[in-house]
Amino acid sequence: MKTIFTTVLFMGIFCHAFAQNLDLKSMRQLNYSTMTINYQLGNQLIIYSKNVQNLRDFQNLDSVLVAFQKNYASIKPALNENTNSKRANYLLLANGQNQLTWNENINAQQRFQFSKVGEPILVKTVQDTLVIASQKFEIGEEKALIPEKQNFLPSVYYVLIVNNLDDINMILKSGGLNQKIQQCLLDIEQYPHHNLQRIGFRYVLSYTQDSNKPIFKTVETELSPFLAFHQTFGVGVFRNQLAPNSQTEVAFVPSKYHNVGYTLGWRSMFWTSQDEQTGRWRTNSNGVLQAGVTFYDFKRGPTVRVDTDHVLFGIYLGRVMTYRGGIFERNTWNLSMTVSARGIVKIQPEVYFNGFFSRNVMPGLRVQVGF
Repeated sequence: MKTIFTTVLFMGIFCHAFAQNLDLKSMRQLNYSTMTINYQLGNQLIIYSKNVQNLRDFQNLDSVLVAFQKNYASIKPALNENTNSKRANYLLLANGQNQLTWNENINAQQRFQFSKVGEPILVKTVQDTLVIASQKFEIGEEKALIPEKQNFLPSVYYVLIVNNLDDINMILKSGGLNQKIQQCLLDIEQYPHHNLQRIGFRYVLSYTQDSNKPIFKTVETELSPFLAFHQTFGVGVFRNQLAPNSQTEVAFVPSKYHNVGYTLGWRSMFWTSQDEQTGRWRTNSNGVLQAGVTFYDFKRGPTVRVDTDHVLFGIYLGRVMTYRGGIFERNTWNLSMTVSARGIVKIQPEVYFNGFFSRNVMPGLRVQVGF
């Protein structure tokens, strides 16, 4: 009979197994802070928390693991022992009961270890995942299941990655997980640059194996407003004349997770004309100050954030500010839109007018290239 045992896994194997077992997309969209604690043999505890207070309210993880062991032991005889990766979703229900949902992913490969004596040994090369959450942190209607596609949004997730679910007993005997969770809370409280205990901050905290030194990354506010800069060059058609231009814009985007930017920009337009007396050609310019809103796309992939390199639509109102030999009258306004964008090319129809569309309404079209 084949013997199954768990090997010491490299981090590359761990990352592959974890990516298959857990879809983190919803957690990243909901701005969870992330705490990662690395243990021996490639085991990891990953904590997703909405804020520090929720973590304080749900920090006694060892008692939950003890309860899980009892529930898991009762169903284990009905499970087949194999080398597949397992995911256990353990939900602490509001009525005091617990619910265990079991998923199993078939391993794409089987690895055998041979020795000079004895039978071949079948090696497990993927890790198991235990997801723990409590229904008392739920938002909205109650749901009985954990899967992320449902409207179950606890404020704290515990994701324990182990080589085998049977190793949980070894983790408890070696000191458990509560001490590390308390260390996280202490390091968050003592963070020197910001008050991370205040609601609204999001951060990534990690600990290397056998180390209590905190490593903070991506400390930011929950919304994380930022400025997006755009520089484009193009050519427009106005009064049957080509007008090259350069345009610089800055957009204030209130959140990395929303796709609207409030834009302020300056466009320099250049014209050529011939002096009737001397016959010489000269270059004239006009400057347009404009303000408006820009709608961006979202990046696809594991993180869904605004993609300011991809404009979906924009509308801007501007005023001609400089008249160096230009062809515009005083008090000329401009209304323009970005209606199509393919890569770095943008199509922008526009209209010029004096006053509030009172007279001299003149349409135009520009093609811009750049980011």
